[in-house]
Amino acid sequence: MNTLEAYLKYRDMLIEKGFSEAKRKSGRFYLMTNDKSAFIINLSYDEYCVDILYGFACTSFMGDEEWFFNDGTDSESCQVRNIASICENEDENTVKEIIEEFYSLYSSYSKDGILALKKERQKQFLGKFAAVFKPLGFKKKGARWTRDLGGGISLTFEAQKSAYSDQYYFNVILSPTMDFYKYQSYERVVMYDRDLYNYQLMSDCQINDLINYTLNNYINPLIAQYCEV
Repeated sequence: MNTLEAYLKYRDMLIEKGFSEAKRKSGRFYLMTNDKSAFIINLSYDEYCVDILYGFACTSFMGDEEWFFNDGTDSESCQVRNIASICENEDENTVKEIIEEFYSLYSSYSKDGILALKKERQKQFLGKFAAVFKPLGFKKKGARWTRDLGGGISLTFEAQKSAYSDQYYFNVILSPTMDFYKYQSYERVVMYDRDLYNYQLMSDCQINDLINYTLNNYINPLIAQYCEV
C-alpha cells in the first residue's frame, strides 16, 4: 500500500463529500453539523499506515466557525474522538463503515450534547476501573480507590487527569490510613515504557490490558505483601 497515494485519495474523497480543509493546516478536515459543532477528520500518514482521527468538536475554546476555517482542530481540541488506521487496502471498507456509523449516531448533537457525550465517555472509562477495584475491597472517593491493608496502612489507586488534555496518569500509593498525603511510597504505572494514557483513544482491549497490568504488577503484589504480615 502506497500511503501517500492513499492519503491523497482520502483527501479527495472528503472534499467530494463536502468537507473543507483548514486553510492553514493541511490534513485537517471539518464538516459543520450545526453553527457551533463540526465533524472532524484529521489525516496523517507514515510509510506503513494512514491514520484517521475522527470525532466532533465544538467552538467552546475559540468562539466561532473561523476557528475551523483557519486551523481545523488538533487531536486535543476535538472533544469527542476516536482513531483508526488503514494499513492495507482491505482495511478501507471496515474503517469507512465505522466512521460513517459514528457520524450517524452523533451528527445531530448540539454543542451541549457533544460536551455531555465527552463527559459520559470519561465516566465509562473510569467505570471500568471501578468495576475491578470494588470487588477487591477498594472504596472510591473521587478518582481514587483506597483499601485499608491493616496496620495503619492504606493502598490507593489514583486516576490523575491532566489539566490540559484528556490524558491520565495512574498512581499507586501507600500511605498512613489517617493521612493520605504522607506517602510511604508512590509509584506511577508504566506499561510498555509509557505512563500517560488518553482515554478517548484507547480501545476496550487496551483499557483491559492496562487494568490487568496494573493489578498484576502493582496492586496484587502489595496486597499480598501487607496482608501476609
